[in-house]
Amino acid sequence: MKRSYVIKRILYAVFIFFVVLTLNFFIPRIGVRDPAERYYPPQGAMSDIEYEIIKQFTAEQYGFDVSTFQQYVRYLNGLIHGDLGTSLRAGSPRVTELIGERLPWTLVLSVTTLIISLVIGLLFGTLAAWKRGRWQDTLLLSASTISIALPAFFIALMLSFYLGFELELFPAYTNPNMVAQFDWSLEAIRVVMNNAALPIMSMALGGIVGYSQTTRNSVIAVTNEDFVITARAKGLSHTTVLYKHVLRNAMLPLATSIGMSISGLIGGAIIIERVFNWQGMGTLFLEANSTNDYPLMMGIMLFLSAFAILANLITELFYSILDPRVTVGDKR
Repeated sequence: MKRSYVIKRILYAVFIFFVVLTLNFFIPRIGVRDPAERYYPPQGAMSDIEYEIIKQFTAEQYGFDVSTFQQYVRYLNGLIHGDLGTSLRAGSPRVTELIGERLPWTLVLSVTTLIISLVIGLLFGTLAAWKRGRWQDTLLLSASTISIALPAFFIALMLSFYLGFELELFPAYTNPNMVAQFDWSLEAIRVVMNNAALPIMSMALGGIVGYSQTTRNSVIAVTNEDFVITARAKGLSHTTVLYKHVLRNAMLPLATSIGMSISGLIGGAIIIERVFNWQGMGTLFLEANSTNDYPLMMGIMLFLSAFAILANLITELFYSILDPRVTVGDKR
């Protein structure tokens, strides 16, 4: 891997992060003089002077008492010290604390879904390509067409209705006490697995089909290459040709697909979390949006953006290891 390539990709990622950070700060303030205005108490029996005093105190509390540019400088200074600001919720909790509480629960769904989708998708996609034209291949093509027509939230609703309400195999909604009562005991882990079953199924079905389709197409494309035909002509076994020649070279498109999945690992479960009332990052963002909690929304969006940018950077660097021909601005 060329050092110049690594430096360019890192600098580009830093630049994109700075642009996202800036837009993330200024967009919520477009056309809004004071983002915290709705949190000021109503005048009621207050005099105008009393109301202005409380309004000024609230603005100072949340940092809205200075110009937008000064707020931006304060925001950058806070980020340097790992501070994403203070939420407008009761008690004024730190945004980093709220994200830290919900992030593990989103990862429970996302990481488990990614592993299941990747393993099953890779195996079945390879099988479908190796059995091209047979029932395995036909089944995958049919499932691919159906998965495109059915969005994830519809699948989630169907699973919740039939497996949750009708058959009662799994909870249709997440136990609201699950997060507060979790203590790493076997019973607590069992409760989490039981509650996470339907959300993971809802997310994994589309992922399995997607990875299977990508693997199938990539394996078929590599199978027709000259070096595979030569390996077969040498009398190598089907297993040797498949694992040592075909799959190794078929990993490039799959690596890109995995990287895209990882970049959306945290923010991709918002709808699913809402359907099953799963207390993760998606639910937290919707709560912040419904209450116009600007600092919390900004913190979540910045965290998700930073995670996606970092995931894309790692994917690009890993891709350059798989294919050393990848360069930036150079001829191949």
